[in-house]
Amino acid sequence: MWVANLDQWIGSSRDHGDCLDRFDQDRAARKPEGLLRERFVSSRVILRQILGALLRVRPADLRFEIDTHGKPALMDPHRSQCFNLSHSGAALLIGTSMSAHVGVDVEVSRSVPKALQLSKRVFTAGERLLLTQASEISEAERDEAFLRIWTRKEAYLKCRGEGFTTPARNYAVGLQGTTLLDGIEVRGVDLPFPGYAALASATPVHHVHRYQLCRDDTI
Repeated sequence: MWVANLDQWIGSSRDHGDCLDRFDQDRAARKPEGLLRERFVSSRVILRQILGALLRVRPADLRFEIDTHGKPALMDPHRSQCFNLSHSGAALLIGTSMSAHVGVDVEVSRSVPKALQLSKRVFTAGERLLLTQASEISEAERDEAFLRIWTRKEAYLKCRGEGFTTPARNYAVGLQGTTLLDGIEVRGVDLPFPGYAALASATPVHHVHRYQLCRDDTI
Protein backbone atom coordinates (compact mmCIF):
# COMPACT_ATOMS: atom_id res chain seq x y z
CA MET A 1 0.00 0.00 0.00
CA TRP A 2 1.29 3.44 -0.95
CA VAL A 3 -0.08 6.69 0.48
CA ALA A 4 0.71 10.20 -0.76
CA ASN A 5 -0.51 13.78 -0.43
CA LEU A 6 -1.07 14.87 -4.03
CA ASP A 7 -0.75 18.54 -3.19
CA GLN A 8 2.88 17.93 -2.19
CA TRP A 9 3.46 16.73 -5.76
CA ILE A 10 1.92 19.70 -7.57
CA GLY A 11 4.24 20.59 -10.43
CA SER A 12 5.35 16.99 -10.83
CA SER A 13 4.41 17.19 -14.52
CA ARG A 14 7.24 19.68 -14.93
CA ASP A 15 9.72 17.54 -12.98
CA HIS A 16 8.66 14.12 -14.27
CA GLY A 17 6.55 14.87 -17.34
CA ASP A 18 8.77 12.64 -19.47
CA CYS A 19 7.32 9.56 -17.77
CA LEU A 20 3.79 10.34 -18.98
CA ASP A 21 2.65 8.93 -22.32
CA ARG A 22 -0.07 10.09 -24.69
CA PHE A 23 -2.62 7.98 -22.77
CA ASP A 24 -1.96 9.99 -19.58
CA GLN A 25 -1.74 13.30 -21.38
CA ASP A 26 -5.06 12.80 -23.16
CA ARG A 27 -6.80 11.86 -19.92
CA ALA A 28 -5.28 14.87 -18.16
CA ALA A 29 -6.45 17.18 -20.93
CA ARG A 30 -10.04 16.10 -20.28
CA LYS A 31 -9.81 17.25 -16.67
CA PRO A 32 -10.75 20.86 -15.77
CA GLU A 33 -7.72 23.12 -15.64
CA GLY A 34 -6.36 23.85 -12.20
CA LEU A 35 -6.11 21.75 -9.07
CA LEU A 36 -8.10 18.74 -10.35
CA ARG A 37 -5.84 18.38 -13.37
CA GLU A 38 -2.68 18.90 -11.31
CA ARG A 39 -3.74 16.22 -8.85
CA PHE A 40 -4.54 13.79 -11.65
CA VAL A 41 -1.14 14.32 -13.27
CA SER A 42 0.57 13.86 -9.91
CA SER A 43 -1.30 10.61 -9.33
CA ARG A 44 -0.15 9.26 -12.69
CA VAL A 45 3.46 10.26 -12.04
CA ILE A 46 3.42 8.52 -8.64
CA LEU A 47 1.72 5.40 -10.04
CA ARG A 48 4.24 5.09 -12.87
CA GLN A 49 7.19 5.56 -10.55
CA ILE A 50 5.93 2.86 -8.18
CA LEU A 51 5.14 0.33 -10.91
CA GLY A 52 8.34 1.12 -12.77
CA ALA A 53 10.39 0.47 -9.62
CA LEU A 54 8.56 -2.81 -8.91
CA LEU A 55 8.95 -4.05 -12.49
CA ARG A 56 12.42 -2.56 -12.96
CA VAL A 57 11.46 -0.73 -16.13
CA ARG A 58 11.38 2.92 -17.13
CA PRO A 59 8.08 4.49 -15.96
CA ALA A 60 7.62 5.95 -19.45
CA ASP A 61 7.71 2.45 -20.97
CA LEU A 62 4.61 1.27 -19.12
CA ARG A 63 1.43 1.02 -21.16
CA PHE A 64 -2.06 1.04 -19.69
CA GLU A 65 -5.55 0.17 -20.83
CA ILE A 66 -9.02 0.75 -19.36
CA ASP A 67 -11.48 -2.15 -19.24
CA THR A 68 -15.20 -1.91 -19.94
CA HIS A 69 -15.88 -1.06 -16.27
CA GLY A 70 -13.29 1.71 -16.18
CA LYS A 71 -10.62 -0.17 -14.21
CA PRO A 72 -7.04 0.54 -15.39
CA ALA A 73 -4.57 -2.30 -15.97
CA LEU A 74 -1.10 -2.72 -17.39
CA MET A 75 -0.74 -4.10 -20.89
CA ASP A 76 1.60 -6.94 -21.88
CA PRO A 77 4.29 -7.83 -20.96
CA HIS A 78 3.45 -6.49 -17.49
CA ARG A 79 -0.19 -7.56 -17.18
CA SER A 80 0.57 -9.86 -14.21
CA GLN A 81 1.45 -6.84 -12.05
CA CYS A 82 -1.87 -5.98 -10.40
CA PHE A 83 -2.63 -2.58 -8.97
CA ASN A 84 -5.46 -0.26 -8.07
CA LEU A 85 -5.64 3.35 -6.98
CA SER A 86 -8.06 5.75 -5.37
CA HIS A 87 -7.96 9.40 -4.43
CA SER A 88 -10.09 11.70 -2.33
CA GLY A 89 -9.20 15.36 -2.22
CA ALA A 90 -5.42 15.43 -1.92
CA ALA A 91 -5.19 11.86 -0.58
CA LEU A 92 -3.89 9.15 -2.91
CA LEU A 93 -3.91 5.42 -2.10
CA ILE A 94 -2.33 2.79 -4.35
CA GLY A 95 -2.40 -0.97 -3.79
CA THR A 96 -0.05 -3.33 -5.64
CA SER A 97 0.27 -7.11 -5.84
CA MET A 98 2.27 -9.52 -7.95
CA SER A 99 -0.08 -12.40 -7.24
CA ALA A 100 -3.71 -11.27 -7.04
CA HIS A 101 -6.26 -8.72 -8.14
CA VAL A 102 -6.64 -5.92 -5.61
CA GLY A 103 -9.05 -3.07 -5.02
CA VAL A 104 -8.53 -0.02 -2.82
CA ASP A 105 -10.59 2.98 -1.81
CA VAL A 106 -9.86 6.06 0.29
CA GLU A 107 -12.08 8.84 1.62
CA VAL A 108 -10.92 11.85 3.63
CA SER A 109 -12.95 12.61 6.75
CA ARG A 110 -15.98 14.68 5.86
CA SER A 111 -19.64 15.22 6.61
CA VAL A 112 -22.12 13.05 4.71
CA PRO A 113 -25.52 14.61 5.45
CA LYS A 114 -27.29 12.35 2.91
CA ALA A 115 -25.70 9.17 4.24
CA LEU A 116 -28.99 7.45 5.07
CA GLN A 117 -30.43 8.32 1.67
CA LEU A 118 -27.33 7.13 -0.19
CA SER A 119 -27.21 3.90 1.81
CA LYS A 120 -30.57 2.81 0.39
CA ARG A 121 -28.94 2.41 -3.02
CA VAL A 122 -25.73 0.59 -2.09
CA PHE A 123 -25.91 -0.88 1.46
CA THR A 124 -27.41 -4.20 2.50
CA ALA A 125 -30.21 -4.25 5.06
CA GLY A 126 -27.70 -5.17 7.77
CA GLU A 127 -25.36 -2.33 6.79
CA ARG A 128 -28.24 0.16 6.80
CA LEU A 129 -29.10 -1.00 10.32
CA LEU A 130 -25.51 -0.34 11.44
CA LEU A 131 -25.69 3.12 9.89
CA THR A 132 -29.02 3.89 11.54
CA GLN A 133 -27.66 2.86 14.94
CA ALA A 134 -24.63 5.11 14.43
CA SER A 135 -26.89 8.00 13.36
CA GLU A 136 -28.80 7.72 16.61
CA ILE A 137 -25.57 8.41 18.51
CA SER A 138 -24.36 11.46 16.58
CA GLU A 139 -23.76 12.88 13.11
CA ALA A 140 -20.04 12.21 13.54
CA GLU A 141 -20.73 8.52 14.25
CA ARG A 142 -23.02 8.41 11.22
CA ASP A 143 -20.35 9.88 8.95
CA GLU A 144 -17.69 7.49 10.24
CA ALA A 145 -19.90 4.42 9.82
CA PHE A 146 -20.93 5.45 6.31
CA LEU A 147 -17.39 6.11 5.10
CA ARG A 148 -16.02 2.90 6.63
CA ILE A 149 -18.67 0.77 4.93
CA TRP A 150 -18.45 2.76 1.69
CA THR A 151 -14.67 2.35 1.32
CA ARG A 152 -14.85 -1.37 2.10
CA LYS A 153 -17.65 -1.85 -0.44
CA GLU A 154 -15.95 0.12 -3.19
CA ALA A 155 -12.63 -1.69 -2.64
CA TYR A 156 -14.46 -5.03 -2.88
CA LEU A 157 -16.29 -4.09 -6.08
CA LYS A 158 -13.10 -2.73 -7.65
CA CYS A 159 -11.29 -5.97 -6.81
CA ARG A 160 -14.08 -7.84 -8.61
CA GLY A 161 -13.41 -5.55 -11.57
CA GLU A 162 -16.99 -4.32 -11.76
CA GLY A 163 -17.21 -1.21 -9.59
CA PHE A 164 -20.68 0.14 -8.94
CA THR A 165 -21.94 -1.27 -12.24
CA THR A 166 -22.99 -4.30 -10.17
CA PRO A 167 -25.81 -4.18 -7.55
CA ALA A 168 -23.82 -3.14 -4.49
CA ARG A 169 -26.71 -3.96 -2.14
CA ASN A 170 -26.12 -7.67 -2.80
CA TYR A 171 -22.75 -7.73 -1.02
CA ALA A 172 -22.28 -7.26 2.73
CA VAL A 173 -18.78 -6.03 3.54
CA GLY A 174 -19.45 -5.05 7.16
CA LEU A 175 -18.11 -2.19 9.24
CA GLN A 176 -14.86 -3.45 10.70
CA GLY A 177 -12.51 -6.39 10.95
CA THR A 178 -11.81 -8.70 8.01
CA THR A 179 -14.62 -9.97 5.79
CA LEU A 180 -14.29 -12.87 3.33
CA LEU A 181 -16.79 -12.53 0.50
CA ASP A 182 -16.81 -14.74 -2.60
CA GLY A 183 -13.14 -15.54 -2.07
CA ILE A 184 -12.17 -11.86 -1.69
CA GLU A 185 -10.75 -10.62 1.59
CA VAL A 186 -11.85 -7.12 2.63
CA ARG A 187 -10.31 -5.10 5.46
CA GLY A 188 -9.93 -1.53 6.64
CA VAL A 189 -6.54 0.19 6.39
CA ASP A 190 -5.13 2.71 8.87
CA LEU A 191 -4.09 6.06 7.41
CA PRO A 192 -1.52 8.64 8.57
CA PHE A 193 -4.17 11.38 8.27
CA PRO A 194 -7.89 11.73 9.14
CA GLY A 195 -9.77 9.50 6.76
CA TYR A 196 -10.88 5.98 5.91
CA ALA A 197 -9.48 3.39 3.55
CA ALA A 198 -9.97 -0.25 2.62
CA LEU A 199 -8.14 -3.00 0.79
CA ALA A 200 -9.71 -5.96 -1.01
CA SER A 201 -7.58 -8.84 -2.26
CA ALA A 202 -8.35 -12.01 -4.17
CA THR A 203 -5.80 -13.88 -2.02
CA PRO A 204 -5.35 -13.75 1.78
CA VAL A 205 -3.26 -10.82 3.05
CA HIS A 206 -1.12 -11.77 6.02
CA HIS A 207 0.42 -8.34 6.46
CA VAL A 208 -0.15 -4.95 4.84
CA HIS A 209 3.02 -2.98 4.14
CA ARG A 210 2.17 0.72 4.02
CA TYR A 211 4.54 3.32 2.60
CA GLN A 212 3.99 7.06 2.89
CA LEU A 213 5.53 8.91 -0.04
CA CYS A 214 6.87 12.44 -0.21
CA ARG A 215 7.87 14.18 -3.40
CA ASP A 216 11.62 13.84 -2.82
CA ASP A 217 11.47 10.14 -1.90
CA THR A 218 13.28 7.59 -4.00
CA ILE A 219 10.95 4.70 -4.74
